[in-house]
Amino acid sequence: MEKFTVLKRAIDINMPTHKVWPILADFGNICHGHPAVRKSRVTSVQISGVGATRHCDFTMMGGSAEERVTEWVEGQTVTVEVYELRKMPGLKTVKLRLDIAPNGNTTVLTGTMTYSMKNAFFDLVNTLVMKSMNTKLLNGILAGHKVYIETGELVTDKTPLDLSLAIPA
Repeated sequence: MEKFTVLKRAIDINMPTHKVWPILADFGNICHGHPAVRKSRVTSVQISGVGATRHCDFTMMGGSAEERVTEWVEGQTVTVEVYELRKMPGLKTVKLRLDIAPNGNTTVLTGTMTYSMKNAFFDLVNTLVMKSMNTKLLNGILAGHKVYIETGELVTDKTPLDLSLAIPA
C-alpha cells in the first residue's frame, strides 16, 4: 500500500484575493515566486486551467519536472501534479495544491504538498530527512510567493525569505 506524506502550511499575503489570484493563475511563471524553480514555461497550448502543462528546471541537483493542472477553481484553487520527474531520487508522486481565501483586506495562501516515495528505503529516508526538507521547501514556496506577490520582486534560491511566516494550517 502506497504511503502518502501530506504537508500543509499557510501564509498571510498583504493584498486582497482579487489581486493575488491573477499572479497565482500565471501557471507558466511559477519560477517568479518559487525559490527552487530556476526556470519554468508552459508546454501546452492551454495556458491555464485543468489540463495545462509546464516544464520546470530546479535549482537543486539539476532536476526538472513536467507538471499538469489537475484542479482549477477560478479565483480560489490550483492543484498541480508532477507526471515526470528527473534527477530527484526517491520521489514517486508529488502534488501541490495552492488555495487562497480572503482574510479582511489580506489573503491567506495555503499550500498542501502531497507526495509518496518509491519504496520502503525511501520511506525511511523520508521519515528521517526528507519530510523536514520538504516542509522547509513548502515554507519557501509560500514565503517566496508572498515576496513576489507583495513586491513584484522575482524570487531566486538566493532571495532571503522569512520561512517562519509560513505556519501549520
